[in-house]
Amino acid sequence: MPAPQATEDFYRTLQRLKVVLVLAGRRAWSQMGADFDASWQAIAPGLLTVTSAAQLAAATAATVYVPAVLDETGQTDAPDAAVRPQVFAGVAEDGRTLAGLLTGATRYAKAAVGQGAGVDEALALGGRWLDGTLSTAVSDAGRDAAFLEVATRPHMGWVRQVNPPCCSRCAVLAGKWYSHSDVLPRHPRCDCTLIPSAENVAGDFTTDPAELHRRGLITDLSADQRKRIDDGADPIKVLNEGRDRWRVRLAQERKRAKEAAKRLQAPTGWGAGTPHPLPPGGIQDFLNHLTDRVKAIDELKAHGVLT
Repeated sequence: MPAPQATEDFYRTLQRLKVVLVLAGRRAWSQMGADFDASWQAIAPGLLTVTSAAQLAAATAATVYVPAVLDETGQTDAPDAAVRPQVFAGVAEDGRTLAGLLTGATRYAKAAVGQGAGVDEALALGGRWLDGTLSTAVSDAGRDAAFLEVATRPHMGWVRQVNPPCCSRCAVLAGKWYSHSDVLPRHPRCDCTLIPSAENVAGDFTTDPAELHRRGLITDLSADQRKRIDDGADPIKVLNEGRDRWRVRLAQERKRAKEAAKRLQAPTGWGAGTPHPLPPGGIQDFLNHLTDRVKAIDELKAHGVLT
């Protein structure tokens, strides 16, 4: 069964926002000069403003998207709270400030100079890094807001929706159902989305990795892997090979969730020293640790993430 129309619409909305933001980032970055710090100080305020606006638009779209999918697919929609999309603007997915995240472009350029690159080459490398980071910032805001929308609904989980062409790491996870507390592992520039779904409905949104392979839509298979699948090998087993780095990333995310929870339980509480309401480590880490959905919702209401 194809993905719901609301899912396709949400994906296209995120894609449009990413294109607009990346182009704005390139215009700003083109004003960088040989003095990286001074140049960045000149362009950063405008870039932060437009990035925050794109994040807000993505998160707002997510708050409309989830109920639209549930209505389209005939699923019960009874949220226990409302998501405040503005909390996803001006902050990175892991709870860092957006300013701290985007400054990485200059750090990347400086590192290139330190390794012998000229100014133009260093700026080109920093610009490519900025492209990916801006694109991911929009995707993360939309996905995390959708993720939280799912968590506010009893008995609701989600299905990973790939948007092919995709990598083997995403292809092997496509169409699987997860509970609200499961982490959505994603790599830089990953554009997978999620389909809100109760577990008994999830089978309607399955994705066949073998079909993705037949259509040539898995981008990073080696010649040997392609031949083995063509010769009859189990696509799932082949795709699962070489996923050690992916598993390490997931383990790191879960470790970060526990560390964030420790900070949350400290006497100062989460958010100490920062006005932003997102918990340390981000929404997914928080829900991954606090598997008690009701308790998690109460905590998020107390800190202004939900109303």
